[in-house]
Amino acid sequence: MPTPLPRLHPLALSLLCALPCWAQETSTTLERVEVTGSRIKRLEAETASAVQVLSRADIQRSGALNLSDLLRNLPAGNVGGIATDGPVDSTFGSAGISLRGLGVGSTLVLVNGRRVAPFGFGSASFVDTNSIPVDAIERIETLLDGASAIYGADAIGGVVNIILRKGFEGLVATAGAGLSSRSDGQSASLSLSWGKGNVANEGYNVFVTAAHREQDPVRAADRWRTQNADFRRFDMADRRSSFYRNVYKLTPTSGTYNTDPANFIGPLSGLDQACTPVSGSTPALNGRCVNDNTQAVNLVAGWESDSLYGAGVLALPGGLEAFADAALTRTVYNTRSFSYATDSYGYYTYDLVDKLGQYGNAPGAQITYLILPVGHRQNPLPNAEVGVRYLFNDVPAAMGSDTLNQRYTLGLRGTAAGWDWETALLLSRARTESTVQGFLQDKVLLEEVLDANGKVRPSFTLGNAAANPPELMARLYPRMSNIGRTATDSFDVRASRELWQLPGGALAVALGAEHRREKVDSVPDRLFSEGAISLWNIQGASGSRRVTAAYAEAIAPLRKGLELSAATRWDDNSDFGRSSTPKFGLKWQPLQQLLLRGTWAEGFRAPTLPEQHTGVQTYYIKVRDPKRCPTFETSNPDCDRYVVGVYGNAGDLRAETSRSRSLGLVLQPTRDFSLALDAYEIKRQGEVASMSTSYLLDHEAEFPGKVERGAASGQIDKIYLTATNLAMTEVRGIDAEARFQFMLPDGLGRMNLQFTHNRLSRYAQANAPDAPLEDTVGYYLRPKERNRFGLAWDRGVWQFSLNWNHTGAYQLASDSSVNCGYATQATPRPDYCRVKSWLTADAYLGWRGVKDLDIGLSVRNVDDAEAPFDADRIAYLQGFNPAYHNQLGRYFQLSVKYKFW
Repeated sequence: MPTPLPRLHPLALSLLCALPCWAQETSTTLERVEVTGSRIKRLEAETASAVQVLSRADIQRSGALNLSDLLRNLPAGNVGGIATDGPVDSTFGSAGISLRGLGVGSTLVLVNGRRVAPFGFGSASFVDTNSIPVDAIERIETLLDGASAIYGADAIGGVVNIILRKGFEGLVATAGAGLSSRSDGQSASLSLSWGKGNVANEGYNVFVTAAHREQDPVRAADRWRTQNADFRRFDMADRRSSFYRNVYKLTPTSGTYNTDPANFIGPLSGLDQACTPVSGSTPALNGRCVNDNTQAVNLVAGWESDSLYGAGVLALPGGLEAFADAALTRTVYNTRSFSYATDSYGYYTYDLVDKLGQYGNAPGAQITYLILPVGHRQNPLPNAEVGVRYLFNDVPAAMGSDTLNQRYTLGLRGTAAGWDWETALLLSRARTESTVQGFLQDKVLLEEVLDANGKVRPSFTLGNAAANPPELMARLYPRMSNIGRTATDSFDVRASRELWQLPGGALAVALGAEHRREKVDSVPDRLFSEGAISLWNIQGASGSRRVTAAYAEAIAPLRKGLELSAATRWDDNSDFGRSSTPKFGLKWQPLQQLLLRGTWAEGFRAPTLPEQHTGVQTYYIKVRDPKRCPTFETSNPDCDRYVVGVYGNAGDLRAETSRSRSLGLVLQPTRDFSLALDAYEIKRQGEVASMSTSYLLDHEAEFPGKVERGAASGQIDKIYLTATNLAMTEVRGIDAEARFQFMLPDGLGRMNLQFTHNRLSRYAQANAPDAPLEDTVGYYLRPKERNRFGLAWDRGVWQFSLNWNHTGAYQLASDSSVNCGYATQATPRPDYCRVKSWLTADAYLGWRGVKDLDIGLSVRNVDDAEAPFDADRIAYLQGFNPAYHNQLGRYFQLSVKYKFW
């Protein structure tokens, strides 16, 4: 028989995001434990977790290959996270979670209750969840309330605390393999865990686990929706490009673009790989060799990860305990990427010019093709020059990420004068090397590939790297390396105890202090920092800060069933001065079956070191110009156009502040059923963020100078998305969780049911200072609800679980003021104006019919549900948004575990 549920109550401080959890069998000697959101230890039998908890069993049954897969399905996780899949950028190879949609920079990720070094690139300064091996995780506690009063900055949206394994005895080996129903995306895993010693009986315990995991990539071309870039099947444009390896006549009126189809001659000769010309497409593409980038976009990234984790505890005289842990993880990602062509290179670098002023151009006019002079061996005309629409992929564009994370903790704990105390030293390091190849070095192109008149030298062969000197190709397409290093070192001391008795019980207090040093040193390749690669400019970030903090917390049982909690923290930042953050909570239990609770808190977030110290960076992004494309038309290039985006620090950043409050109840009419319901509100002011591209373009007139257009063409050339303190965000919503357990008749086993719900009722933003709040709930990437429903059945040697994950629908427009152009395009598709809801099911079947042997089969996305269609993501050759969805399809994962002793 299952044991009864313990009496429910909210955790100190967090209090009211509490979600009840099932009781576990306990001995008569109850251990005091510390739970995320409070430093006060409470008797386990008195405590129901104030966080959403994923146990080790939940992790194993999920079939998740990495922590990022696991966290993606959290109902409270919303847009603002970082996904590894899709087009690459400076954070490639990493992943981060965003609670409440407030961004990865406002979600604090802890390991064993302490901070770790963030990822080495990007401005948000987030913990890379790809770097935490699932094999070493005991459980995950997600606190859905602001916790700056305990943990300091970055906890505005909530806290994800990764609790690593310890106290294990024995030797266990596990192996796993995975495959999609389309026979791709292969994965493999292998781990070995060893532990020895019982602290209570032998005075020590040591535990070590080593693991290897790997995942093969899945390309966009591997799924029917994106099998190629001809999207006319969706009443959209054929997105394959004639700017590949095609030759055109040059006439007195060719001009900048040379757009007359009558000028087409044929594919370029002398290629290293012959191409097959397109037929059955548009007049602009028929007979041409085309570029199709679906092979260069990940639906699922390919990666390998090796990890080693160890932990130990040693009992010392006088009731002291020394503890230590160490973790090393190396994660490697590799992918292909977009290559760019003469049209984009000419648009944005101004380096391709008609120096002599021929073909209808003024001298020095910008052009979008390469000119082959008479006599060049690839020029099919004996007496005339030709233009080549060319893709610069003689060396295909590729990007890799190699990250090494290290974490070391050494501490001491004990009891003195009634105080439970603990102190620890933490050293944490993250080093990422990202490699990039396939981008042109401008100077080499202009001086060694092109001649003094800007025409291709007769000695250079296009489309055949082996025909050119290797040293020239190495200079033209250099392999570049960026190094990002971060460090977080801290020393902390904390203590808690019960003081005097109040009418409702003992007053409990906790005191603590911490000194922390944070450092970032991101060094781009010299060619990037010097601007030698004009289409991808990266600036480094180098800086450090020291944080000294003290905090105090108290839980006061004012009378039976009524408890007040309070906490405050004082922080002294070396670069942002002093701050204080209070928090108050109140819990009232008028009936044994009913608990009422509420919290109020303040928070702050200092700009991250990269936000504060990084320079201006430029990236290549796609936009729809609402001025020149008010209605989406497949033939209008301004409906889907690459432009230069300028990112970085706008200067003089200030710290963000926040206020949050919650109100809720826990109802437990029987020992086998419980319901938790909590409403929350978070108001964040002065947030550091880049203005969204869509908002800026839809409100261009309000921000002069932020959008640059060509003087002659009127087309967008550049947009400025630099970060600044952007007014405020206001978030409101409801969290709910229901749990029910019962025994089936006739000895058929035990059944557990669980339902978790997050409803986002308001997400209002002011995208600029003095701008009005605009509620965007139900609009792009703001679904109103996310749900998870699960059932678990256990009987003897069998275990079975089935979980449904649901993400609500949302409109494709960014807010109510923006019209959806797909509804009025030439072939109206109003259905594209809404991204539909998505429901998937994950199943697990386990068998333990042989002693010490466990076999499990998990199936993700059992019914092979396709990701909802997102027409805006066609621009990125995905057709879905990886923030909530994926296109992997049904996926099988088989695991075997054997315990040797």
